[in-house]
Amino acid sequence: MTYRRLTTDEIIQLGQELADVRRWQGARDYISALYGLGAREPHGLPPHQVTILVESVKTWQASRTQYQDVVSVLVADVERRLLPYDLSRYWWSQFTLSAEVAARLAQDAIGKLEVAHTPDDDMLYQALRELCAEKIGVEFTLYDQPHDPITYTYLIDTPPSVSFAAVYVAEGENTR
Repeated sequence: MTYRRLTTDEIIQLGQELADVRRWQGARDYISALYGLGAREPHGLPPHQVTILVESVKTWQASRTQYQDVVSVLVADVERRLLPYDLSRYWWSQFTLSAEVAARLAQDAIGKLEVAHTPDDDMLYQALRELCAEKIGVEFTLYDQPHDPITYTYLIDTPPSVSFAAVYVAEGENTR
């Protein structure tokens, strides 16, 4: 078997592809925690596709305009029907949800984290943001300039492709 040196562009592409695989893995973990990966109601089909939409929205902090990310995670079955959260998943058991909040979350099929925001209790909203940051990599910091919307779409059971399945480096040699 012969080997060749990757070009700079191939190395950059591979880095981007591997970052995409990590984001897919995180999105799958996020879906597993909040929705489950098996067949379920209301349609009797498992989650099949996830679309993550990150938008920049204006907020006012200390008398100045800044921007913050708002995230929607849309989870659909194979027939493209959106699925709401599955409140029977273990992750949800850390919260005591009022009947009103539970009903709102059970109906939410657009996965907008702000739906979990309640004036009297911010713990659920903060926990969802932390899970989203940890698993999907969304940073919820304030910034001065808006950004264009960012969209990631993945098939839940199919990882993104990677151009080079294996990369070899010479051991003990400086190849620069």
